[in-house]
Amino acid sequence: MPIDITVPASPGWWLNRLTHKLEDRRRRYDRLEAYYEGTSTPEILTSKATRAAYQRLMGMARTNFAELVVEAVRERMTVVGFRTGADGDELGDREAWRIWQANALDADSDLVHRDALVMGDAYVIVGGVDDEIGAPVITPEDPRQVITEQDPIRRRKAVAGLKLFHDDIAGLDRAYLYLPGVVYRATRKRRTDSTVYLQGLHGWEWEGADELPFETIPVVRFALRGRKASGEFEPHIPLLNRITDTVLHRMEVATLQAFRQRAIKGVPAFDENGVEIDYEDVFDNDPSSMWLLPESAEIWESGQVDLGPIRQAIRDDIQDLAAVTRTPLFYLTPEAANGSAEGASLAREGLIFKAGDRIKQASEPWEQVLSIAFLIVGDLERSSRRDMEALWAPPERHSLAERADAASKLANLVPWRTIQSTVLQFSPQEVDRMETERAMDAFMRPAQEVANATTNDPPVS
Repeated sequence: MPIDITVPASPGWWLNRLTHKLEDRRRRYDRLEAYYEGTSTPEILTSKATRAAYQRLMGMARTNFAELVVEAVRERMTVVGFRTGADGDELGDREAWRIWQANALDADSDLVHRDALVMGDAYVIVGGVDDEIGAPVITPEDPRQVITEQDPIRRRKAVAGLKLFHDDIAGLDRAYLYLPGVVYRATRKRRTDSTVYLQGLHGWEWEGADELPFETIPVVRFALRGRKASGEFEPHIPLLNRITDTVLHRMEVATLQAFRQRAIKGVPAFDENGVEIDYEDVFDNDPSSMWLLPESAEIWESGQVDLGPIRQAIRDDIQDLAAVTRTPLFYLTPEAANGSAEGASLAREGLIFKAGDRIKQASEPWEQVLSIAFLIVGDLERSSRRDMEALWAPPERHSLAERADAASKLANLVPWRTIQSTVLQFSPQEVDRMETERAMDAFMRPAQEVANATTNDPPVS
């Protein structure tokens, strides 16, 4: 069935609108991904000599600081459980964690966090119940294939969503348009083998529609920098380019200085008969050759350029990058790891606050994801957004000795389960397991005491 895009708010109108929005931002996302992967080509102006060396040295000049800036935050973002209104256990809801584990989100949630930190946006789609895993299917999505239209008043609420991708097996472009209560499916034949599949709506046809058991759009957006929706390093790309440019110049100078330039001054250009002298044979570099020079000749050799100022400029730029991204310097350069413990603690403080903010921004969309999953299975009590709360591992990790010392000091002031989860930083699953083991130890202790007493009784004469 042909697609009509002329009627406002119709499925065709939404498909056309979201397709163009997705196409408009694709190039930006590809650029940010290239910086994260270390394959970007900075937009720098270079001299003709630099351009000649650029192709040869650029690959070696890249240092992937963008990845370090992202991973310093991403590795501190770990979901450990969820609370819902249906579970009396304050440490977490077991059914929510079962759905999370069934979708391998203990590992794949990192894909969502990484995309959101790199490109500023990430998406998750919640589908129907899969009999194989016994839970709704929750899939992390590439922001270059998925987009939502957010409510202008409630910015975390989606009013429409689209997934657009190429099906290599069927040789088709596929589109899934999510509107309240329904998902529309459209297809078209792939017209080119290139990676660019966003070519307007020419050739698209509706394939069908499926009703949803609720009005909520099952496409959830993760924007960890609020309204900015920018990557962690995106505002600082000029600084990353400056570091790469300076490293490239250092390598060019080092390459040109690898062999010193030599010259001979004060030799005649013509012999006594007025014939131009060919010095290519005279100044042979063969080890057995001997040069016969006139008394006025002087041999000159170029000196070595001091690379110290260039290296210092690179270090200064790296320090600036650490400051503006709130990334501890020892993440970016190993020599900074030799500083004082107090200095390292202060350097980590900015990163911890930043990670805490990103965790706060990611909590709401993960809670939306689990709420939709419970709506799909018909569990209205657990799907309540008012009682849903995501639980995270603390972004600041203390040593076991520090945690044990704090636990011993709080033993008579704080409930033991709170100490286990908050002070000792065990996950809800670990706390449950330890509670079971404690109960087993208490059950076995009387029998063990009897056995020990029997073993220690004196022999009967």
